[in-house]
Amino acid sequence: MEKLKTMERNYKSNIIKIYIFSFILGIHTVRAVYYPYMTIWGGLSFFQMMLLQSYFTAMIVILEIPSGAIADYLGRKIALILSALSIALAAYTYSIIPNFYIFMLAETFWALGVSLMSGTNQAFLYASLKSYGEEENLSKIFGRIQTLNLIALTISAPIGSIIAEFISLQFTMTCLAFIYTAAFIFSFTFKEPKLEDNGYQRENYFAIIKSGFKELKNNKILRTLTLDWIPINVMIFFLFWTYQVYFEAIHIPILFFGFILIFMNMTNAIFMNVIPKLLKRSKNKKKFLTVINLINGCAYLLLGVTTFIPIGLAIILTIVAFGYTRYLIFINGINKQIESENRATILSTINMFSSLLRAILYPIIGLLVMWNVYFVFLMTGALILFLSIFTRSKSEYL
Repeated sequence: MEKLKTMERNYKSNIIKIYIFSFILGIHTVRAVYYPYMTIWGGLSFFQMMLLQSYFTAMIVILEIPSGAIADYLGRKIALILSALSIALAAYTYSIIPNFYIFMLAETFWALGVSLMSGTNQAFLYASLKSYGEEENLSKIFGRIQTLNLIALTISAPIGSIIAEFISLQFTMTCLAFIYTAAFIFSFTFKEPKLEDNGYQRENYFAIIKSGFKELKNNKILRTLTLDWIPINVMIFFLFWTYQVYFEAIHIPILFFGFILIFMNMTNAIFMNVIPKLLKRSKNKKKFLTVINLINGCAYLLLGVTTFIPIGLAIILTIVAFGYTRYLIFINGINKQIESENRATILSTINMFSSLLRAILYPIIGLLVMWNVYFVFLMTGALILFLSIFTRSKSEYL
């Protein structure tokens, strides 16, 4: 009995440890100054930056199969340890010397780390909770983890700007490597739950593609929602890579990048709660979606003709508020169309389609931004409004 109580305490401690682990990995001292880091210190063009991101996206898909095998055969604790090690190595590699091919190696490490983490952290949490009969709390705990990630990013954003301004851009990445090394060391304290069935089974990606594509082909409503969701959302998230280019174009000092990111994160967090409430109260959900599309399209068009800093920042916060949270409009509708036993497979397929579209478009956007960032905003706004015309989602679908 005493042994069982000790094991239960160990598995319960995993929850606190995963909170700490996730908070550490949520720290990102480079995020707020990524564009100047890559262009000023790294010496890359924006096109090369987007090539790296396209490569990173493709590598995540490729590495999902071998990284899943590691979690399945060597254990979830080992997968989490290797994930933290890989991400730490990525940050160290990124901070050695400014070289495109060295950066590709760093992105490979980063993609491996993300792939090892994907699904493994949920499986680890589920197994730990199931060990003492509280697996129904998984969603609540995972929500807390996402909140801790956002808090860590918000806190570290201005710190990164200060480091870049008063020490060096290079040290923003070196500092991140030290922090992720701490996560790697801390991961050894996890206790591997001894369960025959952890409740999460990884599928081979080829099986996912086949099964998911079949479901999308046969389910008209699911296919409609996916086509209305992914293309516009991919374009909205171009802002993630271009807002710092815009800051530079309108002459905002690097020191303030991180502080502006705080407001962006706060806006995102607030509207993640506001949008579902507004959707629930809406009598016509299709009109609500149309209004959201119009707001985002018009905001991008305005950003393409605005150089006045206060107005530009207000427009960016508008896109964050109504664009970054747009996916929440589709969540319930998509999940209602999926049988519970196929949920992970179908959602993985949809995410793969989104990843492939990003991988294709990133280099194109990179070239266009190098030519004129304002044109990219105008083009994005026009495309969002154009695609909105072809929206086929009905209120009862959402």
